Amino acid sequence: MGGYVFFQRVQKSLLLSVICGFQMNAWAQTVTLPVVDFPPYIMISESDNSISGMDIRVVEAAFKEVGIQTTFEKKPWHSIIQNMQAGKVLGTVTCSRRPERAPFMYFSDELSATSRAVISRVELDTHAIETIYDLADYQIISVEGWDMEQQLRSLSIPHQLAQNITQGLNSVVSGQTDLFYVSDYPALYQARILGIHKSLKVTNIVSEPLVPLHVCFSKHYPESRELLQEFNKGLQIIKRNGTYQTIRDEYL
Repeated sequence: MGGYVFFQRVQKSLLLSVICGFQMNAWAQTVTLPVVDFPPYIMISESDNSISGMDIRVVEAAFKEVGIQTTFEKKPWHSIIQNMQAGKVLGTVTCSRRPERAPFMYFSDELSATSRAVISRVELDTHAIETIYDLADYQIISVEGWDMEQQLRSLSIPHQLAQNITQGLNSVVSGQTDLFYVSDYPALYQARILGIHKSLKVTNIVSEPLVPLHVCFSKHYPESRELLQEFNKGLQIIKRNGTYQTIRDEYL
């Protein structure tokens, strides 16, 4: 009788080991996230397309805590959105929550935040700009498909389209447009890299709240909800153990 009980215990122990091993192996994987250049949150080197930045490192650290490795690849923003709608990619890093994205995106816990602002030439008088509606009095450019551009479109404020931050900044410097409506940190960072920051100034739109940024997951991608939950778990771990703040302090 004792031998039979011992045999049952051994079987149960082996079964639990198999189940636990399966669960660990299920998440022993690498996920790939397409991204766009959005310094200092996401920084893509022009020389070798290597990808780094504040939010990249936070995402890597959070996923690592739950046993998931991450890789990132440079893709155009419109391609990322289309592929998320079709469920062809897991998601992307550093995107904002918008109503039109909710039908096909899950949003992680807050990854970081940014401020909406306008970039102009130093000599341009911008003291009258207090709300987004005041932008209608100027020639504006904004990055196509990004949160600020979608906001302008929803309010029917005329504007030109830039494909990236560099194009928007150069448009202002050259006098083709008056204002570049964009997130402040990425624009300032890129202006310094381009060596044009002394020709530009930032006017914050005080009526606009901070924009929380997230890792966005495609609802149509296999296991995306589970991976979202795992990421949030890892993010909470690195916020508690100080890793999150240590990374942010290196950039902000």
